[in-house]
Amino acid sequence: MVQTDSVDKEKILVICGPTCVGKSDFAVDAAKKYDGEIIGVDSVQVYKLLDIGSGKITREEMRGVPHYLIDVKMPDESFSVVDFLNEAKPLITDIISRGKLPIIVGGTGFYINALLHGYKCGGSAPDKPLRIKLKKTEVLLGDGALYDALSRTEPELKSERADLFRTVRRFERAMTPPYGEYIDVDEDEEYDALLVVMDADRAKLEEKAAARIEKMFAAGLLDEVRSLKMYHKFRCMQSVGYKSVLLGLSNDMSDDEIKTNMRQEYHDLIKKQQTFFRWIKWSNKYVLYNWDYAGAEKAIKEFITRGLR
Repeated sequence: MVQTDSVDKEKILVICGPTCVGKSDFAVDAAKKYDGEIIGVDSVQVYKLLDIGSGKITREEMRGVPHYLIDVKMPDESFSVVDFLNEAKPLITDIISRGKLPIIVGGTGFYINALLHGYKCGGSAPDKPLRIKLKKTEVLLGDGALYDALSRTEPELKSERADLFRTVRRFERAMTPPYGEYIDVDEDEEYDALLVVMDADRAKLEEKAAARIEKMFAAGLLDEVRSLKMYHKFRCMQSVGYKSVLLGLSNDMSDDEIKTNMRQEYHDLIKKQQTFFRWIKWSNKYVLYNWDYAGAEKAIKEFITRGLR
């Protein structure tokens, strides 16, 4: 049974890092060894139907370990950092109440940072009816109509024309009253957490990304995107991989051209994630570099067994 050193803090293991570094396999190994259950931290894998392009873990790869926050939303539904926190925190408490170890795994650094350090937000409250009206207006007037209207009042607007979600959100913020903080940032660390940051040489990660792209194509990525036609305008379809395929299909690009664009997307994502996870601060942080697992496994064992009698 997993215990905490303090009645005030819940013990969790957090495994994060850039894409293609092997987080899922390492987390499943840890879960099998320490009786853990996994909470996913991936802003794309939360969506049903987005399987191949998101690199979603399969049932076989889960090896019987319970996984949460995967396949919980349809592509036309929103999922934010606040949604993640509202879902993840009760899951952590529930897993611990059953004597299991919560293992938080993924590459969406913004969500991980919010879980560890807290999150607050100002601006306008979400207005779903208004969002629906705005999206219907876009359909009626044509692609880019909302962007064009907004750019006339906000010349400095830098959002991409293709990203309807961002444009609608700008309208929403302008048309609804402000609201205050709804999740406080804690000055003290809320969890007794070990943060394991997996990383590797960028060139090696890009090699793995290129191999993953080939595997995705062989598995039917293009057909998956075609089958999601009714969802093409939603934000999740602008994520890494899907964005390049949508662009390619709409412009009659060759497979090689699409793959080239995808490799560039993965290059940019890996660079961004590496920068973020090197920056993220935590009192108990271990960097696992170039798949040198021995030190990380020792750190995890010491963390899990600390306080046990």
